[in-house]
Amino acid sequence: MVKSLPRWILQAAFGVGLVASLNFVANTTLSSQQAPGVSSTKPGTCEPGYTGSPETGCVDVNECAVSNGGCHRLTACENTAGSRTCSGCPKDYVGDGYIGCYDVNECGTVDCSDRKPAGLDNPSAPAVTTSGDVTVAASSSAGAQATFTASAKDSVDGSRPVNCTPASGTVFKVGKTTVTCWAFNKRGKIGRSALTVTVTN
Repeated sequence: MVKSLPRWILQAAFGVGLVASLNFVANTTLSSQQAPGVSSTKPGTCEPGYTGSPETGCVDVNECAVSNGGCHRLTACENTAGSRTCSGCPKDYVGDGYIGCYDVNECGTVDCSDRKPAGLDNPSAPAVTTSGDVTVAASSSAGAQATFTASAKDSVDGSRPVNCTPASGTVFKVGKTTVTCWAFNKRGKIGRSALTVTVTN
């Protein structure tokens, strides 16, 4: 007759197995994580919302520096890591920085729905497209000038202006630099795209 193993042996074996499983999961998670601003889909580039390169450092783009970050003029734009946020409206106004601020005394409805722009229920952001990655040879020790194009189209507002950092025509250093392009629609939604400029020696 086979004797059953003592309970303490079974508990010890279970404990060892549990610890090993937790270590495996933790190591897998850590190995899949990357430094902030480094793209997980395109190695060697920064995430949209950042510019520069992982080698020299990915720098957050300040969207608030352009057109108040797409926020309504009566609200404040606050730059955040890789993006931005819009504040609420001032006293006696309804809405927020994304959809706009409406004077309650000028609204025909309690929620000012009669004054809100068309397409407000559309959550989509503008689609931003670029001419693609650029590779140029260095023309001096400073690097080389690189040019590219970018455009944006919104499903409600149509064509929208685009901003890129660094801008087209900038002198880029030798190496790879991520260029982030973004556009706002009239509902405060932000769309992004990125391209890589490579300057070779």
